Amino acid sequence: MIKHKPMTGKEYKAAIAQLGLSQQRAGLWLGLSKRTGQTYAEIGAPKQTAMLLRLMLKHGEMPEESKR
Repeated sequence: MIKHKPMTGKEYKAAIAQLGLSQQRAGLWLGLSKRTGQTYAEIGAPKQTAMLLRLMLKHGEMPEESKR
C-alpha cells in the first residue's frame, strides 16, 4: 500500500535518484521552481508529491526524460 504522508528531504532525494532524475530534472518534471525543488530536497516534499513519487517507484514507471 502506498503511504499517504509527506517525504523527508532524504526520502525525496532517494526517490528521484532511483527514478534516474537529478534534482534539477525532477523539479522541471514536477513543475517546481528551482527554490521549491531545493526546499523539497532539504526539508521534504508534501503528501501529494510524495504519493506520486512512491507510485512511480512501486510500479517501475519513470519519466520519459530520465530514459534519455
